[in-house]
Amino acid sequence: MSVMEGSSSGFIVRLEALRGVAALWVAVGHSMIWLVIGSEPAIWSKSLFDVHGVQANIARAIITVFSGASAVDIFFVLSGFVLARALRGFRLSADGYVRFAVKRLFRIIPAFWASLLLVVLYLSVAYPGFAKLAGASPWFDNWYKDPLTLHALAENVAFVSPMLNPNAWTLKVEILASLLLPLIVWGMAPRGARRSAIIFLFALALAWIYRSEASGLPHFLYMFVAGAIVAKHGAPNAPRMMGDGAFVLVCLAAIISASAFFPLVHPFAADLLVVFGSTGLVWAISSGRDTKVLRLLDARWTRALGRVSYSFYLLHFIALYAIANLMMRTIPATVITRWPLLVMMAGCVLSIAITIPIASLSFRYIEKPFTVFGRRFGAAQSKLVEQ
Repeated sequence: MSVMEGSSSGFIVRLEALRGVAALWVAVGHSMIWLVIGSEPAIWSKSLFDVHGVQANIARAIITVFSGASAVDIFFVLSGFVLARALRGFRLSADGYVRFAVKRLFRIIPAFWASLLLVVLYLSVAYPGFAKLAGASPWFDNWYKDPLTLHALAENVAFVSPMLNPNAWTLKVEILASLLLPLIVWGMAPRGARRSAIIFLFALALAWIYRSEASGLPHFLYMFVAGAIVAKHGAPNAPRMMGDGAFVLVCLAAIISASAFFPLVHPFAADLLVVFGSTGLVWAISSGRDTKVLRLLDARWTRALGRVSYSFYLLHFIALYAIANLMMRTIPATVITRWPLLVMMAGCVLSIAITIPIASLSFRYIEKPFTVFGRRFGAAQSKLVEQ
């Protein structure tokens, strides 16, 4: 396969595969935190070096590599790049903006609403009700405590609350950033990088000011801007200070270091390291660099997971919660408390295996049709705006 297969149309296969790998990180990360491990009820809230106990250290090492927090930052940098690339030649106008916004909303919202429908079905049909189960972590106990109501459903549908699908907060950030991105790309100079640098520094200052609000747009906007800068100004023949392989390893080391030395709750310094690493990876992939590490993204499973990554990201938590709830109700409490790591690893494998085929169906019958419909509907709406 060519390194840049599909890039002529603005689509780069390896970037899609990278999104799939990041979605897998989220899945594994969630799968390693739903049980208390020894004296550690919340290993995600500590650095790798601050947890105690063999099983806790192994679990924390796993989510150092498979970090959901880092994966979210990678998603945002990727989105900034992909959307800015799609906006090449974009001229700010009402009809152009409407077309872009409608396409983006139809890309994100239908699959998310479908995931909420699946949650409602689970809570209405199969959920045995909330209970304090032996070994459950505070993170697990945070979900589905309250009875399902129409008001709660409406809040989740409108992105006011993420309590039915905890990944919803990232979609809210994604939507708001997407709606701003045409203005950001338009504000960047066609040539040169001065305006882009000013926009990035402004977004970075917002992140610093709102560093304690790690679920809002101001905390994450600079990540989208970083991706957009790579799309706008990244040059395949830019001078390099090191070989491609060494550069990719430095980027990966930055991402993993952030997960090792900081709690997995989006502290500002950790996010900066991840953004540095993920921006470098996006640049290396988009500019056609080829290394042994990047060739892993050419594997059949990474490409397949990349195609269904959005639905997989939305649906995995639901499968994991259902399996974890069932396991804690059927496996003896003595086993759960003695071997929490093995129990969670089993839940991880089962939940991923169950989610992938469901995500494939969601991709085929929800994502793809609504994406096509969004393009057509957006074009129709932009014509109305023109009139």
